[in-house]
Amino acid sequence: MIQVNLLPEIKLKYIKAKKTERLVLFVSVIICAACIAVMVLLYLTVDVFQKNSLTSTANKITADSSQLQSNTNLNKIITIQQQLNSLPNLYKARNNPASILSYLGQVASPGITISTFTINYQTGALTLSGTAPNLLAGNVFYNTMLYAQYTTNGSSTGGSNLFSNVMFSGLTSAPSGSSSGSSSSSTSSSNSTVTYSATATMPSSLFLNGVNVHIYIPSKDVTKSALEQPTAIPSASTFTK
Repeated sequence: MIQVNLLPEIKLKYIKAKKTERLVLFVSVIICAACIAVMVLLYLTVDVFQKNSLTSTANKITADSSQLQSNTNLNKIITIQQQLNSLPNLYKARNNPASILSYLGQVASPGITISTFTINYQTGALTLSGTAPNLLAGNVFYNTMLYAQYTTNGSSTGGSNLFSNVMFSGLTSAPSGSSSGSSSSSTSSSNSTVTYSATATMPSSLFLNGVNVHIYIPSKDVTKSALEQPTAIPSASTFTK
């Protein structure tokens, strides 16, 4: 009769199950320890680190706020910062100081010197002074300022007066030496250097940056004989009795 002892096989299975159990328990302990560590870290982050960070930030805000409130010029500083936003528009609408030099250079007659000038860019009020080579050149300069015209659309006709309220004064001759005789004295005064001073008004829009101004001088006969010439000659019947 043959007998089979099954105890060793069962014992082997038991031992293997125990090993598996210990392995599962070991892995479970590691996982639980990791979970506990994560929970502790989250707790420390939320309840300790974050609270400390918030407290530190609140203290810094309070300190900075107290420092700002102690600044007596705070309103001025804020106002200046708000005004910085208007700088681009102000830059586009700025005046072009060099334009007045270009305008006067086109109007000044040959030989005319401009020693000093002042201009008010808001009102367009202009004052200038200088010398002319003779009295005739001074009168030509005056008439040029009186009749000079300008356009802003590129046209050379149909413009407006460049100067208004033109007033000349001075125009006094300064001969280099005295001469005898009426004829020589007259010649000397007509050829001697004269000084002048003038005031006028220009359109203030001409000084804005980017304005394209074209200046031209219309042809006009401004001699005394032309100005005093009658516009209509009476007929012979007018004098008939």
